[in-house]
Amino acid sequence: MHIWGSYFVHVPKVLQNDIMDRLNIGIIGGTGGMGRWFKNFFSESGHNVLISGRKTEITYEDVAKKCDVVILSVPLDAAISISEEIGPVMSQNQLLMDFCSLKESILKNMLSSTSAQVTGTHPLFGPFTDSITGQNIIVCHGRGTKWLEWLEDEFTKKGAIVTHMDPVTHDRNMAVVQGLTHLLTICLGRTLQKLNMAPSDAVLYSTPVFRLKIDLLARLFAQDLGLYANLIGKNTHVKDTVDTFLSAMDEAKKCLLSGQDENAISFMENIRDFLGDYCRDGLEESNKILTALYSEKNNSHS
Repeated sequence: MHIWGSYFVHVPKVLQNDIMDRLNIGIIGGTGGMGRWFKNFFSESGHNVLISGRKTEITYEDVAKKCDVVILSVPLDAAISISEEIGPVMSQNQLLMDFCSLKESILKNMLSSTSAQVTGTHPLFGPFTDSITGQNIIVCHGRGTKWLEWLEDEFTKKGAIVTHMDPVTHDRNMAVVQGLTHLLTICLGRTLQKLNMAPSDAVLYSTPVFRLKIDLLARLFAQDLGLYANLIGKNTHVKDTVDTFLSAMDEAKKCLLSGQDENAISFMENIRDFLGDYCRDGLEESNKILTALYSEKNNSHS
C-alpha cells in the first residue's frame, strides 16, 4: 500500500505476487557446480540471476547492492569471509542465505554481519541431480519471515521436501549423514589399498551390493577431496559420532566374531527391532536401485 497525499492507493495482491515472481537473485560462487545448478533453477522460475565469482566482472559487492536475494554458494571458510565483506552493504529488505553443508558457524556469522534477513539452507543433493523433485532441503531460520516463506515456496512448488531445523541439530545430524558416511567410504578405499584389491579386479567377483559400494567409493574420489575433508574435519560433532561408531564396531566384533551364532543373531535382531518397518521399505527401495543399476549396465553393453 502506498500513500499519495491524503489518498490510500492499494497495490493489487496479484501485482505484489508478480513482483515476487521476478526477482534479482545473486549467486556468489555461481560458477561452481551447485551455483550453476541453482542459476538454472531460479532462471527457469522466471528470476533474473546474476553470477559472481573470483574471475567475473561482477563483484561480490555488486551482487549485494543489486540483488533482492544473495546466495553464498562457496566453501564454508569463504562464505564466512564473504558474508563479513558484503553484509554491511545489504539492507533489511534483502535476503542473505547460503548453501554451506554446515550451518552453526555460517548462520551465526551472517546474523552478526548484516541487518538483512538471513536464512541458512542446505540442499542435500549434488550438482549432477537432474531435478529438485523429491530432493531434501534443510532450512535453518535466521532472521525475518517474508523471505523465508518465499524461499520455501520456491522449493516446494517444484517438488522439493523442505525440513526446518535449528543449526545445532542440523550439524549433529550431518555428522552422521555426511561425516561418518564419507569417513567410512574413505576407510573402505584405504582398506582396499592396503589389501591391494584393485577395483578393476573387485568388480569381477562383486555382489550387486558390493558393486554399488565400489561405485559410490569411486564417486567420492572422483570429486573435490577438499569438500569431503571439510565435511568430516570441520564438523565439531563428527568426533563424538565416530567414537559412538567405534563403540558399535567393538560390540559387533565381539558378537559376530565370537563363533557363537546365538550371540550374533541376537545382536542383529536387536538392531532390526530398532529399525522397524524401514527394513522392509529399504529392501524394496534398494532392490529398485540395484535393478536399475544392472539394467543400465546391460543396456550399455548391448
